[in-house]
Amino acid sequence: MSDTSDTEQTNESWSSQAVDAVEAAVLEVPGVAELYRAKPTLQSAAAAVQRISEQGTPPRVVVDGDVLRVVIGTDGFAPAPQVARAVHDAAFAAARAAGHTLSRVDVRVARVG
Repeated sequence: MSDTSDTEQTNESWSSQAVDAVEAAVLEVPGVAELYRAKPTLQSAAAAVQRISEQGTPPRVVVDGDVLRVVIGTDGFAPAPQVARAVHDAAFAAARAAGHTLSRVDVRVARVG
């Protein structure tokens, strides 16, 4: 297991491009109709402020150490649990491709259909 300093380093090292890649991967999952802003944590607030200053928009996914939080709305055609699993896999793969190791990806379905 990694210690706290490794977790903080992982959180701080997420670039806007990495967050954008995860968001794009989630939005490409069949059945995802919307990506909502996940509730930021205190640890992710600094990264959110940085992204807002760079791009003018807050991130819709939240990185909290080695945990990624995603909130989606589904289109109502594909079963929500199936879409949530696909979102988990896509977000995990996009994070890995960006060079980040996650302990988990939390996907919440906020709206169906």
